[in-house]
Amino acid sequence: MYKRRIEFSTMQKNRYSHIIPCTIRNRTGYSQTSNRVQWLIVPCLLLLFQFGVAADINGNDSGTEKYRLVWAKDPTTEATVAWNQKSGDPGVVHYGTKDFGRKHHLYPKSQKTHRTFRYTESINNCFASLSDLQPDTRYFFCIKDKQGVSRRLTFVTAPDKPIEFTFIAGGDSRNFREPRIHANQICTKLQPLFIAFTGDMINRDTEEEWTEWLEDWQQTIDSEGNIIPIVPHRGNHESRPESIYNYFDTPEDAYYHWAIGDDMFRYFTLNSQIPADGKQGKWLRSELKKYRKNTTHLVAGYHKPMRPHVSKKSEGDNPLLWADTFYQCGLDLAIESDSHVMKRTLPLKPDRNGTEGFSRSLNDKNATVYIGEGCWGAPLRAADDSKPWTIDAASFNGFDWILVTPDRIEVKTVMIQNPIHIKKIDPAKIFENPTLKLWEPKGGSVLIVPGDRQD
Repeated sequence: MYKRRIEFSTMQKNRYSHIIPCTIRNRTGYSQTSNRVQWLIVPCLLLLFQFGVAADINGNDSGTEKYRLVWAKDPTTEATVAWNQKSGDPGVVHYGTKDFGRKHHLYPKSQKTHRTFRYTESINNCFASLSDLQPDTRYFFCIKDKQGVSRRLTFVTAPDKPIEFTFIAGGDSRNFREPRIHANQICTKLQPLFIAFTGDMINRDTEEEWTEWLEDWQQTIDSEGNIIPIVPHRGNHESRPESIYNYFDTPEDAYYHWAIGDDMFRYFTLNSQIPADGKQGKWLRSELKKYRKNTTHLVAGYHKPMRPHVSKKSEGDNPLLWADTFYQCGLDLAIESDSHVMKRTLPLKPDRNGTEGFSRSLNDKNATVYIGEGCWGAPLRAADDSKPWTIDAASFNGFDWILVTPDRIEVKTVMIQNPIHIKKIDPAKIFENPTLKLWEPKGGSVLIVPGDRQD
């Protein structure tokens, strides 16, 4: 006799009771049916439920596609929903803290687009800014237009209290789609709070390449509709100054900052494609000075490295102009890109007598650790220009997986691989995944950056 205990939720009973002409029981699954029928019905019912729910939330009969969620303002209370309206008038975002699937009319709030940008006949970027959100809260949304309803998507706002979280940082995805897609799929396994994408999404700033990149970015959305917020940075291959603004609705000059966990963490997105001094430099000095005393972790991301770890790359004399400000204001971690290698440095301070303008400065709360330099699918280069203050550098496709806690930052570097055997992260262990392939540089796989406040 089939003895397996089967229990169904009210939703399951309501959804499928009309299919099977019998009464659901706790013990054998169904009464008034033969053992043979039970063996056939129970597995089929479970499969119907599993695939039925997925089909329900992932269906899309609207004119919308290529979704992204952008954090360029306060991520504890705001988020921008972006998508391509491939046909018809722009849709309306329906959202709330309860999951109503694609039943848009049941969500308590809605938001029309505040801005659109038609790049070509096939690219019509639409942006709807959600505000007055609750911190550290899961939201669900779908987009309704005249043609139908989009898939249901979900995200979590950033916390306004000092609790630990993870994020992913990396860039340079511009050429090869296979490693780019694999990296995107690995992100779904790790479920970070956000992805800081440090530029060079595309190779040529064209409709065709943006279309492919946005298609591939959908691989960062899992089957349950979890959409990871992106923090977009401009690289040199975003050759049009307005591209990041027009695809992600960032500030027009693509530099901005925001905080997570109150005074625990503040992230600065910088634009190394425009003068580092002048307006941007004055803004950076002013804002870092404002927050340096009370912020535990000050972090900046930008594209061009100050001192590339590839010999044929030119020196980053423009972003180098930020180095003194970083040190004076105690920036803890700088995330760079562009060179298509991976690197880690010791804590550094600007030094005219040091190697290439820097010297190591251990146990110095003002010193900055530099990581990154790529690479999310762009052509790899030789990591052949290490410095005396470099911990290690290597050439492979990868990104940095970063844990932020109230007292420290920990960095692991993920080596991109086919994600088929990578398991999804355990929510109770947000920085552990034994199925990942990690870089093992000199100094060990985990880089620790202590937190501090500049009293």
